[in-house]
Amino acid sequence: MSGWVLVVVAALVVALLAGLAVALVRLRRRGEPAPLSVPSAPPEDPGPEGTRRDLRAVSPQPGTRVSGVLPRDLAAPPGGLALLQLSSQFCADCRASRSVLTDVASEHPGVTVREVDVATRPELVRLLGIRRTPTTLVVDPAGVELARTVGVPRRADLLGTLAPLRRTG
Repeated sequence: MSGWVLVVVAALVVALLAGLAVALVRLRRRGEPAPLSVPSAPPEDPGPEGTRRDLRAVSPQPGTRVSGVLPRDLAAPPGGLALLQLSSQFCADCRASRSVLTDVASEHPGVTVREVDVATRPELVRLLGIRRTPTTLVVDPAGVELARTVGVPRRADLLGTLAPLRRTG
């Protein structure tokens, strides 16, 4: 009878080890990026307007704070400026910042507010060097960053930043 007990215990040990191996394989696969099913476009193809392939790095010129050119869907409307807030879902400061930006934009024609969740657009985080949310960029119609504020902007500081950038007449 003790022979049967050893066989049962050995079978249980083998089953537990097999289950552990399967669990480890599944955990490893979760951490791997999903394979792309669509082949990437050739490098010379910029892609349709407003797509991620439309995002391109720009080398800064002396005296400017240009970090990159944004996709057209995030640029300001023609003749205006955009306040682009890069935020995250669980960021309390992002809600306060959104309130300040919306308030300033409502009083200034031609200034629009756009918001991007950094989790949905990680390429922007890398290109623009975003280290903290909220980060607010002042963007022109060409998608060029003109100014940057990290944290909740003070209304007076934001107005001071916008004043020389706004086009008159």
